[in-house]
Amino acid sequence: MKFNESGILLINKPINWTSNDVIRQIKSKYQFNKIGHAGTLDPLASGILPILINDSTRYFNYFQTFKKSYLAEIKFGMSTSTYDLEGDVEETTDKIPDNLNVIKEKIPNFLGSIKQVPPVYSAIKKKGKRLYDYARNNEYVELESRIVDVSDIKIINWESPYLKLVIKCASGFYVRSFAYDFAKSLNSLGVLVKLTRVNYGPFEINDTFDISKIEEIKKNLFSMGTIFTKNKKLIFDKDMEKEYYQGKVFSSESLSLNLLNNEEIKIYNLNHKFIGLLTFDNSKNFWKPKNIIR
Repeated sequence: MKFNESGILLINKPINWTSNDVIRQIKSKYQFNKIGHAGTLDPLASGILPILINDSTRYFNYFQTFKKSYLAEIKFGMSTSTYDLEGDVEETTDKIPDNLNVIKEKIPNFLGSIKQVPPVYSAIKKKGKRLYDYARNNEYVELESRIVDVSDIKIINWESPYLKLVIKCASGFYVRSFAYDFAKSLNSLGVLVKLTRVNYGPFEINDTFDISKIEEIKKNLFSMGTIFTKNKKLIFDKDMEKEYYQGKVFSSESLSLNLLNNEEIKIYNLNHKFIGLLTFDNSKNFWKPKNIIR
């Protein structure tokens, strides 16, 4: 069945599904001009997986700027090749943290802009090749640390050897690496045993729907305008909508935007449908269409 509308599907990705498995399942029911996910989840992770459909795929880069929150559970006393339960056990230890206050004292070391070495089993590319390809072929590859941003870490529960916490972070942060590094800072070993993405920018886990209900795609489609929570909104009449779709430019005077700080504006038509953005061209002093949704 051909699906022509554009928007965001928020799937609650099941455990043991890859992010691409979700795409394949949706494509088995519908035909799209374009479809893709905005933010990979590991097979053993669950939670919010945004699926961008048709013209909405033009907004992928906006999703990379969103903070995300994860509910994570770490088990102390062992480590694996993948830093989660998908890999082989590499090492075990009897050194388990026995004091919650000691655990809490280590958290500030993992807040702010920090250096993090990604897992070797990850999709990051080095010399044009995915890191997990090096690992699967038993090829040595030097892992380089990257700067990642962590806004907040809250402990939810501690029942030795299991620690449950919520982590708020930016794109590029690996919770698996955190599990390994955090345990190491406590002179122990650790592995990520559960992970759920519970927040993604303006979206919460309660906004998602189950992949088994994919037939209900239309009623679960979010407008792309929902991600622009702080941007000014303009409603275009039919004539202005036509000019917008034709790629014409607009002056601030014609839009009555003299006092605006040149931020992107979200545009709706008379039917309250989000049709794209206006962005200001400083060099030419006019507003022009951006990422049009038809």
